[in-house]
Amino acid sequence: MSLDIKKRKINFFKAIVSLSLIAGLFANVGNAQARSAELEKVIKGAKKEGVLKLLWTEGHMGADAGINDMLKSINKRYGTNIKLQFTQGRSFPANLGRLTQEHRAKQKSSTDVFMGSGSHMLSGFKTGMLQKVDWNKLIERPEPNNAVVKRVNNGGVGVAIASRVVGIVYNTNLVKGSDIPYSIEDVMNPKWKGQIAITPYLTGFYQFAAPDVFGIKFMTDYMKRLKPQIGGFIGCNSLDKVASGQFAMLIFDCGRDATVRYQRRGAPLGHAVPKEIVRNNIINLGVPSNAAHPNVGKLFIAWTHSKEGQAALWKHGAYDLEIYPGSKSKALVDAARSKNSKAIFLKSTVQRTFQQKKDGINVRKFQKKLKKIVRGKRKRGKK
Repeated sequence: MSLDIKKRKINFFKAIVSLSLIAGLFANVGNAQARSAELEKVIKGAKKEGVLKLLWTEGHMGADAGINDMLKSINKRYGTNIKLQFTQGRSFPANLGRLTQEHRAKQKSSTDVFMGSGSHMLSGFKTGMLQKVDWNKLIERPEPNNAVVKRVNNGGVGVAIASRVVGIVYNTNLVKGSDIPYSIEDVMNPKWKGQIAITPYLTGFYQFAAPDVFGIKFMTDYMKRLKPQIGGFIGCNSLDKVASGQFAMLIFDCGRDATVRYQRRGAPLGHAVPKEIVRNNIINLGVPSNAAHPNVGKLFIAWTHSKEGQAALWKHGAYDLEIYPGSKSKALVDAARSKNSKAIFLKSTVQRTFQQKKDGINVRKFQKKLKKIVRGKRKRGKK
C-alpha cells in the first residue's frame, strides 16, 4: 500500500471522528436547548440543595439501594451531586397522616417526595400539603396524544408515574388449579375460612363501591359474607405472611408489583385478576409544600418520566407508566383486560376519587362501616 493511500485513509478516519464529535456536541446542545427555563432553574436549585430526603413507603423502588441507583443516573444526567437521606416509612395512608400533621404544625416535611394513590393526592390537594407545579414544563418528554392516563392531575399537585393491576395475591403452595381465585366469589369457599387477609385500609372494597362498579349495597353485603374468611390484616407490600402460608390469600392488593418483587426473591406467590373487574391503580408523586429540598424533589419526579427513569422504575419497583412506548405495565393491563373482556375496567386516579365524592361516597365513613363489620375477633397483623 502506497504512502499516499495510507495518508488518505488516516485523513478519512480523522474526518469521521471529527464529524462524530461535532454531532455529539450538537446533540448535547440540542438537549440543553430542549430543557425549559423552568427545568434549568430547578436543576440550579437542586445543585445548591444537594440532598434528597425521603420518608419512603415500604417496599417501593428498592428502598434506599434502589433510590441510590436512580440518583446515580440523575446526577449524571443533570450534573448534580445529590445525596440520599432515607427513612423507611410505612403505608401510603400512614405517611400521609404524618405529613399532614407536619404541614398543619408548620414543620419541615419528613420527605421531599410524597408517594400516594388517587385518594391520597386528592387529600394533599385539599389540605394544601402538596405544592402545585407545572410539571409538563419540567418533564423532558411529551405526553402521548390520547393518553389513557393523564400524567398531571389536580392543578399539578401530583404526577402519575406508574400503573399497577390490582388483584388477589395467593400462596402457590396452598392455592392451586381450580382453587386459584379468578372471581371475587372464589374466596368464599369454606376451606378458606380464617385464611384470608385484607389490608387495614380496606384496599379495593371502597373503590369497588362506586355506583358504576358494584355499588355500596353489594360491597357491604360482600364484606358480611367475607367476614368468616378473614383471618387478619396485612399491608399491601408486606406479603411475608402470605408467602409463609400463615394466610392463603390477600384480597385485594394495591397492585401486582408487590407480588413480582417477592417472586424475584423466590417467594411462592401468585397473582390473580378477578374476572368481574380490572382495576388499574395509579401511583403518583408530589412535592410537599414544606419540603426541605423542593428542587431536588421536583427533579427526581421529572426524571422518573425519562426513558431511563421508567426503566429504573421497572427494575426496582416492577412498574412503569402505561402511556409510554414499550411500557411493561401496559402489557399487563392489556393482558388482564383481554382475558377478562366482560370485566368492568376501573382506573384509580385522582379524578376518579374526586368523582366518588360527587357520587356521594364518603370514603372514610364507608371504610369505618366495613371495618365495623369485621371488627372483633380478628387479630391485627403487620400493616
